[in-house]
Amino acid sequence: MGKAVKFAVSISGSEFKELEVLRKKKGLSRSEFIRETIRLWKEEKEKKRLVRVYEDGYKRVPENLANIEAWEKASLSSLSREEW
Repeated sequence: MGKAVKFAVSISGSEFKELEVLRKKKGLSRSEFIRETIRLWKEEKEKKRLVRVYEDGYKRVPENLANIEAWEKASLSSLSREEW
């Protein structure tokens, strides 16, 4: 982490109480809790972006029955050789 910067945030009293309960359960300082929250938010944002990219790819090049059948055949062939 680079040099820390302090900043003030205004939230409602009920939101603050909820934040305090959650962070205390996790055993985190307020700063750690906010950093973790930001990290998780960024991860979720990236996951959503990747899902959109995935969905857009299928919209541009949709699967067809021949592709699905070929994938299924290859999977069955590969998996049947595995020891379960």
